[in-house]
Amino acid sequence: MSQQHPSTAADQSSSLSVHKVAEHIWQITLPIPLPLKTVNVYALEGKTGWVLVDAGMGVPGTREAFYAGIAQAGLQVQNLQAIVLTHLHPDHIGLAGELHEMTQVPVLMHPLDEAALYRTWGDQIQTYIETSNRFFEPHGLSTATHWSTTMSPEMLHSILRIPPRSAFQAIEDGQQLQLADESYRVLWLPGHSDGQIGLFRERDGIFLSADHVLPRITPNIGRYSPQDRPDPLQDFFQSLTKISSLPAKCILPGHGDVFTDLTNRITEIMEHHQRRLTQIIDLLEKQPQNATQLTKQLFGTRLKSHEALRLAVAEILAHLEYLRLRQQLIQQKNQAGILYYIVATTSP
Repeated sequence: MSQQHPSTAADQSSSLSVHKVAEHIWQITLPIPLPLKTVNVYALEGKTGWVLVDAGMGVPGTREAFYAGIAQAGLQVQNLQAIVLTHLHPDHIGLAGELHEMTQVPVLMHPLDEAALYRTWGDQIQTYIETSNRFFEPHGLSTATHWSTTMSPEMLHSILRIPPRSAFQAIEDGQQLQLADESYRVLWLPGHSDGQIGLFRERDGIFLSADHVLPRITPNIGRYSPQDRPDPLQDFFQSLTKISSLPAKCILPGHGDVFTDLTNRITEIMEHHQRRLTQIIDLLEKQPQNATQLTKQLFGTRLKSHEALRLAVAEILAHLEYLRLRQQLIQQKNQAGILYYIVATTSP
């Protein structure tokens, strides 16, 4: 899993790192208050300005590191030309609103995640939390307290200052964007989020992969509410297949180090999920179980908090739904309203 809930300050032991990782591209690695410890944002440098890809978090430590990082790269906020948000997760969007307020630059995002951004973190947040909690209850998770409910509105606003709707410009799959004097192709890559995008620079094979492909861990692929796309694991598999023939020479991920062997990494990730699907079938062949029961067996002592359990249940649900939608599992509700998954007696 690649998402956890934030505390209110980044761990200063995870220090700022600034590197020029490709021609006209700076990688700025920021500390964040999540188990992953760091997130990468990218500055695309042009002749008269620069474009930011992802925006870290608005917590103490991360914010200071961001401004120190762009200074190390020789960039100035007043020369920012646009912000591209690859997806809606809080470690990638937190400073976008603050930067837009300072510069009035456009914020580019896929419309699916723009809508989900406001649904999840905007003025509908309480409705989203209630909807998400009700979604998890039939799967055996009856106390799914959302991390954001433990924070004051002021603190939440600081961590996730969302740009106004008027700031957003929709970007679509296959669109060619002119960013900082270079052309980048938008790749819609649903799975980790419904509207996640990557950026590909054709001229030299630079691929900004966001959280779609990471060098050492697999991104969280989960279902969190009935408003999510119904089969995120299939979305993810299709998105991996979509980029498998991409002539990428250098991959710039949302977390972790730059890497080069995209094909091998895709194979590793696909094999991981196939093993997980097999594990689930094997456990359900012994007895029907709900998603939370399966999650606790599969993750065990790695689940250190209720939020970690919630994320893991969402991930297992994505796998269960993938199998159910292919007639390998069926759902059955008990008298208490809890959904159990059962291995189908006949293969499709």
